[in-house]
Amino acid sequence: MLTALSIENLTSEIWYKKLLNKLRGDAVRVDIRSARGVALRHITYLSRNGTVNWTRLSKIIGAQRNHLLCGEDVLLPEDMGFRRFDNKAFKIQLASNLGVFVLSKLKNKVDGLSVGIYDLRGDCTRLLSELARYTDNLTVVTDNLDDYNSAANAVNEEIGAVVQVTDNRARLMDCALLIAPEQINELLPLSGNVIVLTSAAPTVCTPGLIYYDYHFRVPNMFDQIKPDDLSAQYFAGALYTKARQYELGSIVPTACSNYASSQTYRSICEHLMNN
Repeated sequence: MLTALSIENLTSEIWYKKLLNKLRGDAVRVDIRSARGVALRHITYLSRNGTVNWTRLSKIIGAQRNHLLCGEDVLLPEDMGFRRFDNKAFKIQLASNLGVFVLSKLKNKVDGLSVGIYDLRGDCTRLLSELARYTDNLTVVTDNLDDYNSAANAVNEEIGAVVQVTDNRARLMDCALLIAPEQINELLPLSGNVIVLTSAAPTVCTPGLIYYDYHFRVPNMFDQIKPDDLSAQYFAGALYTKARQYELGSIVPTACSNYASSQTYRSICEHLMNN
């Protein structure tokens, strides 16, 4: 069973409401929802004095406290064992799906389009066979040369595609589209026009158009049990990782965004064709 926590602030500056809130005290509401074999326990804490009784919540939430579904604005007391569920595996899947989908729509519209994979650990070698079907100019920058060279040899034998595998970051400079499964933690020599699809905001200043949030509609049945304060991306990630709803891994986002701007897959295609 998944467990989600929402905090509702019911404080008021009106004197009689403040008095009423003090008399009534905080409250906890527990709602059980289910869809397609997945059960969700949604706990809503009604705070009438602006604080949260985490000891009370800890007893209600139990063992689920160390992978709790909640919004990013909820400040969990980690010293009590509370941890927010955060699994990047699903975001990596979304970034990869969007990148492959964009290339499939471009097909041969952009000759020689340079595509890159930045995957230092070598977690996404499966991407090679998917991307190599749509571009003959594919470069991988990784520190795990053995695994990627093996994958590149397999792709060459399977479809005859040649993939450049290197640990030289400078090879990314010519990329028009870059898929970076892991968070970027080093300064990369990128073009200012490159589209970067990644799983988290870079920790360093990174050139290019960087996107790390992905937007889509949760399938209807699951949408009915999703708490309103959780994003579709976050909730679907929990379903994918914790509830083993692996079919969600085939979702292709309709749009991606960062802190300031967004793109649809169509606008990404247009950008790549015009730059």
